[in-house]
Amino acid sequence: MKVQIDETLMLRQLKVREYQTMFDLVDKNREQLREWLPWVDYVTEAESYKKTIQAWIESNDANQSMTLGVYLEGHLVGMCGFNTIDLLNKRGAIGYWLAEGYNGQGIMTRAVRGLVDYGFKQLELHRVEISAGVENVKSRKIPERLGFEEEALLKEYEFLYDHFHDLVQYRMMKRDWLTKN
Repeated sequence: MKVQIDETLMLRQLKVREYQTMFDLVDKNREQLREWLPWVDYVTEAESYKKTIQAWIESNDANQSMTLGVYLEGHLVGMCGFNTIDLLNKRGAIGYWLAEGYNGQGIMTRAVRGLVDYGFKQLELHRVEISAGVENVKSRKIPERLGFEEEALLKEYEFLYDHFHDLVQYRMMKRDWLTKN
């Protein structure tokens, strides 16, 4: 499973044998990722990624999600995908993160644009959602840049280590995406 974004950027399913690469990327970016991702402290050993990647593959194969690595010039630099896919209701929810050294280069905006396009054209989704922490300005800029509409403020929606925090939910409808792109 892969989505070729352009000549240098690709989203693709990780292979179990990449477990050490995945762990090393998370480990090197632990401090940055921990600010907004509630799972970071629970991944403390590379071996745990063998089961995690296998679970992602199975969920991807079942069309329940589309968890993909972000590969820039063949190197894993983050993750971007549909955390959930609801084919019955034709909607998907996107999540993403990027290693710190790659922020501010438009990589994730390009990746999300390609994934949204794939979702509407290949998966035949009707609606795509992105949620981000209210104070996570970098993450919020991506749906805003891509023309998503702010739909809801989700109060105390996610537990982040020792506190709840609010999320903003954005949406894009297929008809609006196809008109704009």
